[in-house]
Amino acid sequence: MTDSNTPIFSDQDRSGIRVAANKPLVYLDSCVWIDVAERFEDLSLQCRALVQTGKALFPVSFSTVTEVIEQPTAVKRSRVAALMDDLSKGLCFRTSKTIHEMEANLALPVILAASEIAFKREEILTWIVEFAGRMTVRFPPSWNRANADKFTRLLADRPELRSVKWLVDHSPPGQLRLENAERMERYVQEMTAVRARSLLHYQHLNKDARWKQLLLEERTSVVKRLISPAMSKNLLNVVGQEKLLDTMAAISRQVGEGGQHRLDRIMKAMPSLDLYCHIMAERGCNHSRKARAQDFFDVEHAVVGGVYADFFVTSDGNLFDLLTQRCRISADRGCRVVRGVKGLKEALRQVAN
Repeated sequence: MTDSNTPIFSDQDRSGIRVAANKPLVYLDSCVWIDVAERFEDLSLQCRALVQTGKALFPVSFSTVTEVIEQPTAVKRSRVAALMDDLSKGLCFRTSKTIHEMEANLALPVILAASEIAFKREEILTWIVEFAGRMTVRFPPSWNRANADKFTRLLADRPELRSVKWLVDHSPPGQLRLENAERMERYVQEMTAVRARSLLHYQHLNKDARWKQLLLEERTSVVKRLISPAMSKNLLNVVGQEKLLDTMAAISRQVGEGGQHRLDRIMKAMPSLDLYCHIMAERGCNHSRKARAQDFFDVEHAVVGGVYADFFVTSDGNLFDLLTQRCRISADRGCRVVRGVKGLKEALRQVAN
């Protein structure tokens, strides 16, 4: 009999990802993808040459795949998707939700160990078909393991699973647009609430003091919502229900209750989560700029590409300014943030040399 859910991709299927993760990764936001595909043929040729010679890869993400599916015409969708296939070689970043869960699982090791904790970049990369989440296959109980493995291998080898163009040609854009509208609306509501708190409680403070207070609030919210539950779950798996409270008490006695220094150390090991907190705090301080639905995708681009790629190329001036002037997370992670087509040209020169 088979297990209820079987991952599509085995460790062997991911061997190509381990090789790819060692190459320079250049992440383009959706506007840059469109510019390169439609307006700058010379740049697309340069990018293709770097990929063909093994000098770079251009992985996509949930945001880039989703936004190309939502392009208004079939011709435009097909053109951009074909370029994505050529430059990504089927490689995709995992969703920000998955990355944040992976980062949250580092909290317990960070608290217990003196050294910095991290995971390998290959672990947050996958094949394009998993752009929106991990994929598994559920077999009926009548299937034996040998047949299930054979079927899964045949499925995992299909080239369609590594193609944005295949997704573009076969995805129902109406349903996707509805789901994305809900995601964007939730983001606008959350961002509006952050700005309202800033106006209500911190308007008397200067912008720097407001920013620090909002950053603390965002980090505290992330700890309560994601990090603490992950720590409890990981401890529960190790020591069991009966010893959970005693173990937590023992850890508290050993390392203390913590404080700002502890919070800083935890968040340093979770750069994508922390970058999200920084962006929310920054935009919460900006009382003159209303939250926009499109901001959802811009933030999604940043918290993935602006942390785990080697180059993050964005056309968003606000994000570029934040990540290069007011926040050090990208720089500390070794990610160079550049702006638009001009920035991409600079990045390509660096990669080529």
